[in-house]
Amino acid sequence: MHYGFNCADRRKRTSLLSRLFLLLCLVFSACVSLPVFAASETVKIGVLSLRGHQMAELSWEGMVNHLNRSLPDYEFILVPLAFDEINLATRQRSVDFIIANSSIFITLESRYNASAIATLYTRTASGTPVNSFGGVIISRVDNQSVTLINDLKGKRIAAVDETSFGGWQTGLREILNQGITPSQFRSLTFMGTHDAVVEAVIAQEADAGFVRTGTLEKMAGEGKLQLSDIYVIAERHLSYFPYRVSTRLYPEWPLAKLAHVSEDLALEVALALFTMPEANMLYHSPYGAGWGLPQNYQPIHGLLRELKLEPYDDVAHQPFPEALKAYWHYLLITLLSFITGMMFIAYVIRINRRLHHHQQKLSHLNTELEDRVSKRTLQIESLLEHEQYLRGIVQTVADVNQIIITSTHRMEMLKSACDRLVSHPEYRFAWVASLRHTEQGDYIERLVSSYGSTEQLIALTQSPEMLAKIHQAILQNQLIQISSNELSDERIAPLGLSAAAFLPLRSDAFSQPIGMLCVYTHRKEGFEQDEISMLDQLAGDLGFAMHAFIRREESEQSEASRISNYEETIQAMVDMIEKRDTYTAGHTRRVAKYSELIARKMQLPENKIQCLVKASTLHDIGKIIIPDAVLLKPGQLTPLEYELIKQHVVVGYETLSGIKMYQDLAELMRHHHERLDGSGYPQGLKDGDIPLLSRIMAVADSFDAMTSNRIYKPRKTIEEAMKELQALAGKHYDVAVVAAAVDVLANEDLSDVSKEEQLPASDLEKQRFAYFFNDQLTGLHNAEYLHFMLQRGLHVHFHSLQMLLLKNFAEYNSKYGWHAGNQLLKDFADWLEVKCPGAMLFRVMGDDFVIINPPDGWLNDFDLVSSSPLTGTQVEANIQHFNCDDAGLSALQAYLK
Repeated sequence: MHYGFNCADRRKRTSLLSRLFLLLCLVFSACVSLPVFAASETVKIGVLSLRGHQMAELSWEGMVNHLNRSLPDYEFILVPLAFDEINLATRQRSVDFIIANSSIFITLESRYNASAIATLYTRTASGTPVNSFGGVIISRVDNQSVTLINDLKGKRIAAVDETSFGGWQTGLREILNQGITPSQFRSLTFMGTHDAVVEAVIAQEADAGFVRTGTLEKMAGEGKLQLSDIYVIAERHLSYFPYRVSTRLYPEWPLAKLAHVSEDLALEVALALFTMPEANMLYHSPYGAGWGLPQNYQPIHGLLRELKLEPYDDVAHQPFPEALKAYWHYLLITLLSFITGMMFIAYVIRINRRLHHHQQKLSHLNTELEDRVSKRTLQIESLLEHEQYLRGIVQTVADVNQIIITSTHRMEMLKSACDRLVSHPEYRFAWVASLRHTEQGDYIERLVSSYGSTEQLIALTQSPEMLAKIHQAILQNQLIQISSNELSDERIAPLGLSAAAFLPLRSDAFSQPIGMLCVYTHRKEGFEQDEISMLDQLAGDLGFAMHAFIRREESEQSEASRISNYEETIQAMVDMIEKRDTYTAGHTRRVAKYSELIARKMQLPENKIQCLVKASTLHDIGKIIIPDAVLLKPGQLTPLEYELIKQHVVVGYETLSGIKMYQDLAELMRHHHERLDGSGYPQGLKDGDIPLLSRIMAVADSFDAMTSNRIYKPRKTIEEAMKELQALAGKHYDVAVVAAAVDVLANEDLSDVSKEEQLPASDLEKQRFAYFFNDQLTGLHNAEYLHFMLQRGLHVHFHSLQMLLLKNFAEYNSKYGWHAGNQLLKDFADWLEVKCPGAMLFRVMGDDFVIINPPDGWLNDFDLVSSSPLTGTQVEANIQHFNCDDAGLSALQAYLK
C-alpha cells in the first residue's frame, strides 16, 4: 500500500509522454551551440509559496536584494510557485534554482538531477541556529473530541498539499505508525497553503489540520491567531527546538540548482548566500536567518521510502530483469538465508529427537515444581495481601495523627478521627464513649460518632450489652476485643460485624481513661495483632490530645473568668466614681456611646471600635484619687484644683497599664485630653502623635461636657456644641473626627441629659452641697449659693424675698470681741430657723441675712429685737423687702455687690 493517491496514478499514465518530451528537450539543447546564460544574464529562483505568493515575495525579498548587490552581473528574480507548479517550472527550465521543501527536492533530484548547494537555518532567541523542521497536527483547544492521534478517525482533516512535506507527509508518517490511515478520515481536503489550513481549523471548517512547524508562531506574531486557541496533538517537547512540533525533525529546505545551471554560477550564488547578513531574512525569524552548507537528506529518503512516495513509488512495478539487476545482492542474501535456514531446521529436528526423551523426564519434575511454585505463590500472595492491609491501616493511623496535629477543637478532632477510621474499607463504625457520674448513677455518654446509618448508631451506641462492656473496659482501664460471637444481639447481628475493639483514651499509660475509642470491623479475619497494637497507640495519641484540649479549655475558662473579674472590678470602680460624683453621672456611658457612633461613621474595623468603647468607658477611672473637695466642688475650680483634676489621666493610665489586658486601653485613655496644637495634657502631644482613637474620644468627651448641665455653668444646645467643635477643628480636634461627629450627633436625643439639673435631691446630696454652700459659722446657706441660684434662674420659685440688716454689730464685736460676735450671729441664725420653717436662709456680707419664701406674717406676733437673741445687745435689725421680679432681683444683686 502507498499513499501517493491520484498524483501517482496520473504520473503512471503520462510516464511515456513525459520521457519523450524530456528526450526532445535534451536533443534541442544539444543542438544549440550558445551557452545557457550567454544570451541572458537573468537568473530565476523558484520558491515554494506555502503561505501564498504575496507572503513568499515578502519573506524572500531580502535574499534576492542581497544577491543582486553581491552579483551585479546577474539579475536575480524571485518566482513564487504553488505545489502543483514546481514540476512544470523545473521541466520547462523556467527557473534556474529551486527553494522548496525537502521531499520536493528529493523528487527533483530523482527526476531532473537537481542538487542541493545550501540549507536554510534560523536563529533562536538564544542565538542557536536551527536547520531542521517538522510537522504540527493541530485542532481547536475547545474541541475536546480531537486530542489524540487516534481521535482523527472519522474527522474532517485539512492539509496543505499531498506533496507538502511539513504540511502533510511528516504527519502522515506519524499517524500510519499509530495504525491510522487517511481512508479512516471522514474527509481529507488539501487547502493549498498553511495559512488556509490553520484558518479552516479555527473557523471549524476542519476538525484537525497538518501544517509545517513555525506556521503557528508566525501567524501569532502577525496577529492572525492566539496560540492559546490552538491545541497541538501528540506534541513533542524538545528543549533544542523553538517551535511546537508533533513529528520527528528533518533537514530544513535546501536551495537546489537545476541540471542546466553551471557549477560556477552555483558556487557564486552559494558563496554570496553564505556571507549574507542574517538580518536580510528576519521574516523567517526575528533573531536572524541564513544559509549554511547542505545537510544530509537521507532522513527524507527514509520517510519517502516508508510511505512509498516518489521516487520510491514504482519499485513494485519494475521489470524483473531490471529488478534483478538492481537487487541481486538482496536476492543472494535471501537465497543464502533460505539454505542456512533449511540446514538449521534439519539440525533442530535432529536435536528435537534427542531432546524428546529428556523432555519426558523433565515433565514430571516440572509438574512437581509447578505444585511447589503454586503453593509458594499462594503464600506470597497471602503475605502480600496481609502487608497491603497493614499498609492501609498504617496510612489510616497516619491520617488520624495528622488530624490530631491540625485540629483546633476537641470534639472536632474526635469526630474527624472517627470519620477517617471508617473511611478504611474494612471498618464499619467508630465512636467515642465517656463515663459520666451522676447522683442517679454512672452512665455511658456518646461524645462523637462516625458517619453511618441511624440503625448503626442506635444499635452500637445504645445496646445494653455493648454499653456494659465499655463500662467494664473504662473501670478496668484496659483494652477489650469483642469477637463475632459476642456481637449476636438481634440489633447488631444484621450489621455483619466480625469484631470490635474498645481502646482506652488516656493522657498517659498510668492515667485513668477519659474516654473509650470503639472501632468495629467486618473483615472476615477480624483484627490483626499488629493492627490492634497500632490502634492502641493511636488511642494513646488521641487520649493525650484530648487531655491537652481539656486542660486548654479549663485554662480558657479560667482566663475568661479572670478577664470577667477584671472587667467587673473595673466597671465597679467606674460605677463607684459615678455614684461618688453625681455631677458627672452617666458621663462615661455617653462618651462611650458617642465614640462608637463616630467610629462607625468613620468605618473603622470592628475590633478597633470595641477597643474604643472599652477605653471610653474607663477614661475617667483616674478620678478615684481626686479629693472630694475638688472632685465634688459644685463651683468653678481654682488653677491649683484644675491641675489636680488633670492628674486623673496619669493615675488612670498607671492603674490600667499594670493590667496586661488593659494596656492598649490605657494608652488610648491616656491621650484623650491631648489637643492637636499641643495645648492638651498630660504630655502636650501634637497632631500625628495622638492616636486616632484618642482623638475620637476627645471629641466625644468634649461634646458631652458641652451638652451636659454643670453646677457652675448651664449646658449648650447641640447646635452650639457643633459650632464650637467646628471652630476648634484643626486646632484642638481632628477635622475628620469633627466632621463625622457633626454628621452622627446632630440629631442625637439629649432630652434625658437636659433634665439633669445636678441640684441636691437626697439628704446625702444636700449635705454635700452644705459642704460647699453652707456658712461654716451659722449653718445657713452662704452668699455664693444665693448668687448660684440667681444665675441659674431658680428665682422662678421665689414668692417672697426679705433682707435683715443688723446695725451696730461692728461696735458689738469691738466691745465684746469676735468670739462673742460669732456666738450672737449663730444664736440669731438658730432663732431665724425656728421662726421661719420651710424658708431658705442665707448669711450675707458678714452680719446680714436674706430670707426667701418666709411664712406669711411671721413678724406680726413679735419684735425682731426684743423677741430675739438681739435683746440687750444694742444691735438693731432692719428689714428690707424686695420684689421677686427682674427689677427686684437686680436691686438685690446690686446691694450684695
